[in-house]
Amino acid sequence: MVFMSGQTGKRLRHLCLTLLLCAGLASPTTAETKALLIGVSDYDAASGVPDLRGPANDVRLLRQVLARRGVEDIIVLSEATTRPTRAAILDAFAAVAAEAGPGDFIYIHFSGHGTQQRDVSGDESDGRDEVFLPADTRPAQGASGLIGNAITDDEIGEMVDAIRANGADVWLVLDSCHSGSGLRGGAADVALRYVDPALLGVGPLARNTAEPMLPPSSLPPGAGGIIAFYAAQSHEVAREVNLAPQGAPDAWYGLFTAHLAARLDTGEALSFRQLFQAIMQDMNGQAVPGGARLQTPLWQGDLIDAALFGGGSTVGLRRFAVRGDRLSAGLVHGLTTGTLLGLVGDSAAPADALIGTAQIEASEALGARLRPVADDCIAQTETLCSRIGALPSQARFAQVLARPVGQIIGLALPIDLASRGVLAADHPAMQALTAAIDAADLPLALSATDYDVETLWDGQKLWFGPRALAGQTPVGLSWSPGNEALEPLLRRVVRAEHLAQMLAAAARNTQPLSPNPLRIEARLTPVALGDLVSVATGMTPQSECRAARANLPPGAGETLPPHAALKQCDGLSFLAQSASDGARDVNRVHIDAQYCVYASYERVVGRATAQIIGPNMTLCSDCPSGFSAGHERLFVITSQARANSEALNLVGHIETCGDTAPATRGAQQAQIAAFLEALPQGRALRRNMGGIGIANIWVEQFDWLILPKPELPQLGDRP
Repeated sequence: MVFMSGQTGKRLRHLCLTLLLCAGLASPTTAETKALLIGVSDYDAASGVPDLRGPANDVRLLRQVLARRGVEDIIVLSEATTRPTRAAILDAFAAVAAEAGPGDFIYIHFSGHGTQQRDVSGDESDGRDEVFLPADTRPAQGASGLIGNAITDDEIGEMVDAIRANGADVWLVLDSCHSGSGLRGGAADVALRYVDPALLGVGPLARNTAEPMLPPSSLPPGAGGIIAFYAAQSHEVAREVNLAPQGAPDAWYGLFTAHLAARLDTGEALSFRQLFQAIMQDMNGQAVPGGARLQTPLWQGDLIDAALFGGGSTVGLRRFAVRGDRLSAGLVHGLTTGTLLGLVGDSAAPADALIGTAQIEASEALGARLRPVADDCIAQTETLCSRIGALPSQARFAQVLARPVGQIIGLALPIDLASRGVLAADHPAMQALTAAIDAADLPLALSATDYDVETLWDGQKLWFGPRALAGQTPVGLSWSPGNEALEPLLRRVVRAEHLAQMLAAAARNTQPLSPNPLRIEARLTPVALGDLVSVATGMTPQSECRAARANLPPGAGETLPPHAALKQCDGLSFLAQSASDGARDVNRVHIDAQYCVYASYERVVGRATAQIIGPNMTLCSDCPSGFSAGHERLFVITSQARANSEALNLVGHIETCGDTAPATRGAQQAQIAAFLEALPQGRALRRNMGGIGIANIWVEQFDWLILPKPELPQLGDRP
């Protein structure tokens, strides 16, 4: 029998076996919260699918836990309530969508078998769909290769979108298997939630599979957010385990669901990120059977730093795993040498529950080495604090306390566009600029020759940009005296420029013996110059671009030329094509002409088709938010996905504009611009495994200039 020892075992046994109410754990929700719980244990004999023992227990457990957290509207589909057939599941989703409205929070949980079948929509990079098997599953018939009554990932995505379209946020949890790894066994008290496609009459499929992630969706403004937790990566199997102590009656639960429920039942006020990290910590604990630890949960969505159950406000506390004197995060997470960290014993511990202080003494791309230091240590890069004693043995996670000062960004002395000379020191614009730099204590240095950012004065505005002039027209980020504070704009410039320089240096530091495992392609779809209209017409940019792009011939597109001059309404898309099996985390970082940083993330697995990285872009010089011509940069960062580790996802940590800026996610998320500082050195891109250097980070750069409309004639006859 499997016996769970330690605090994790006690928590799970108490929760899963006794299900006693815990005084004071109820947590009132701040929005109307509903739940749909689906657990499929018993399958029709005609399907040939083996029964499971855990899903019915999973949904029973979750129903009680959710009730204790104040959730009253709960629909349960299981053998004990309504049999979870395909029709019943689809009807339940439709009912939830019909009643969902703005401000609602919908929790959806799937427990049961998963498998794969042939992709019929052509949107999967590996050529097949992941499917959930309802109770009335039937074998595939004929040559179609499609499993009877199965629910595909595309269908789940459409049903979730129908709820979000009404303004409700959705939390989706899938504790089922989406793996083709070939694992077929386990310990006596560990069972797999995976069905071999061959058992259901599905022909041979490619070995590698796509991640069990929701397909991309196009939702209207005002749609709700999404956060999804998946119990395992595509090349792994999800497991259910017997949590009963030796000699007690069997108590089977999904491993992921059991740990999720145990954390929820504590009543702690967590963000989704904190909850996810806590579950990862528990699942990697020694109390879990060794074979059962061979699954790595994943998350997806834009609510990762939101409070549980639609709490409204977001929290910014992010923590990283500690193992001995090693930190499971490094330069790509913004953790440079000299960074000061607070240590805690649990990922869900309060922010002030520190049990020690550490400083990073050596940082690599995806890891760092720690040294214990005094609490009054000052974060510096060049001089580290003295080592004090030893790191606490119970330290399991670390949070950032302070970062060392970053490098200096060179800012050109402002040039007067009329006279082509440097502004006088007593000019009001020059005085405002120097005052803002001094007041903000920014790492900026004004220089006539050594600079990274050009600065122009056109008589009314200061302009900042890598290139602040296109032809005779100022471009980039502008500031008008008296209209807004200059200091926040300069902070944006510093953060974006730091990031751009680090990524550009990493992109130049190619590794010829270890090329990027993905082929990254930038595709340009240029509209005809004659289809653009004058600004004086008053046509909105959206209408102008819709009309211009409607005239594009089918299949229009070309490879983006280096340093291209582009224009209003041109389209850009970025694709990744893998030449080998394996999972990779891909982050796209776009720095626009306004020094706004935008991040998007995809996981690329399989090599059947190219995968789009981030949303397709329609460029604009005259944008809905105002003039935005100038130099733009985009970087694609590829890293190897690692088992038992959270995915490398930069979304929510490096943005500088709009609602996604880290400042809206709490103080701990801010000032992360230096996260790739040491990547230009080759050693930061490599780690040694058995004496062989293996590159695990690749950066590719693309850049272009968006011309303002007065300068478009220089394009000549080029469309």
